[in-house]
Amino acid sequence: MQSPRLGALRRSRFARRVAGLRARAVARLGGGGAGGVLRGMATLALGAGAARAVGLAAMPLLTRLYSPDEYGVLAAFTAMVLMLTPLTTLCYGMAIPLPRRDEMAANLLALTLGLGLVGTGLIALALWAAGPWFLTLISMEAMIPWWGLLPLALLGASLFETLTFWATRARTYRAIARAQVVQTLLGVGAQILLGLAGLKPAGLLIGHTLQRGAGSTTLIAPFRGRLRALAGEVRWPRMRMLALRHRGYPLYRLPSQFLLAASAQGPLLLTSTLYAAGETGQLGLALMALAAPMSLFGHTMGRAFYGEIAAMGARRPEQVRALTHAVLKRLALVAAPAAAVLMIFGPELFALVFGAEWELAGRLASLLSIYLLFQFLGTPVSYILYLFDGQKLLLALNLQRAALVAAAFAAGHVLEMALPETILLYSVLISSHYAFSIFLSLRRIPAPPTPT
Repeated sequence: MQSPRLGALRRSRFARRVAGLRARAVARLGGGGAGGVLRGMATLALGAGAARAVGLAAMPLLTRLYSPDEYGVLAAFTAMVLMLTPLTTLCYGMAIPLPRRDEMAANLLALTLGLGLVGTGLIALALWAAGPWFLTLISMEAMIPWWGLLPLALLGASLFETLTFWATRARTYRAIARAQVVQTLLGVGAQILLGLAGLKPAGLLIGHTLQRGAGSTTLIAPFRGRLRALAGEVRWPRMRMLALRHRGYPLYRLPSQFLLAASAQGPLLLTSTLYAAGETGQLGLALMALAAPMSLFGHTMGRAFYGEIAAMGARRPEQVRALTHAVLKRLALVAAPAAAVLMIFGPELFALVFGAEWELAGRLASLLSIYLLFQFLGTPVSYILYLFDGQKLLLALNLQRAALVAAAFAAGHVLEMALPETILLYSVLISSHYAFSIFLSLRRIPAPPTPT
């Protein structure tokens, strides 16, 4: 029989071993030059994780309240919002983290907010004048009764995105995390309640519209006092000067961002044109499921990464390079297992979680997992091009991506391929695009001077 003293000694040794392993894991993931940005990433990831957990927990109920055809309408609506949002602000919000002085950044904030109001108003007028004709032209007739929700979603999206860039500048990652949770709770809650009330597919669209703008109050709360103090520094001459100084954003970043959004939403838009509405809904659910890890670890952490390298500045390329390499290695450790699980068990997982009628969505998600790893790594790295004046290169890369998306679906149409075959071709082509983009982004960081 083991003595109590010997048992206590063994438990103590085991506890020390566990503590040592935990300390080494923390040091490996958060140590070195990547520690600050990874702590910011962790804060954002917790908030985004909670938000996505709410969204994912609600999806099994939503997929039983709404049909694949109704999800097809939501997919088309979401695609339009994501494509048109950059047009409202001309992408000036992306420059907010860059000025050294808050007074200049406040003028950029005011400029971006003003452009968001004007841009949304112009899009609303265009939709009022020619909305039904345009939606019919692109095979989105199901959205015609709900076109009025589109300007509201655009206004909310532009406001939230602009405030997020200010929060990124201030590195108030907790505020961003809380705002993401508020967004999801309000949007998903509205979709469930309206679905139970039988308002379909409007419930999905209204909930998505609420989600786009919700959380802005939460986001602005930590620096409301600071913005009031800076309000007196906002002047038209300064805004005009900053608009000219950062004109590369509307000239290069805007078309680049539009192409990025168009290519990202292209599969949904082209599927709605070339395939049945139910298949569009299946693809829409697959992309929504993939958007959860991408928002959690890709876009969210990319914002934290951008905040850190913007603080370092373009004059310290060696620090930016070291941080980028460290972050890439750590992100790969997270992304590779997730992509592998989705590739192997996608159809079974979707049928189990969302219902048997969504098995096709699981097959499509399994095929899309091929490029998930490359997109996961490429999204944060692309922010390097913001810092080192790479707008032209980013435009060329997004033009390449849009061309590859069009080529994949054109081949699928000409060769009369089934939707899964077309998605497989699309996934392979976009994987190669992201690998090439990562390579070029890393090369954009200036090399150290050669010693003489």
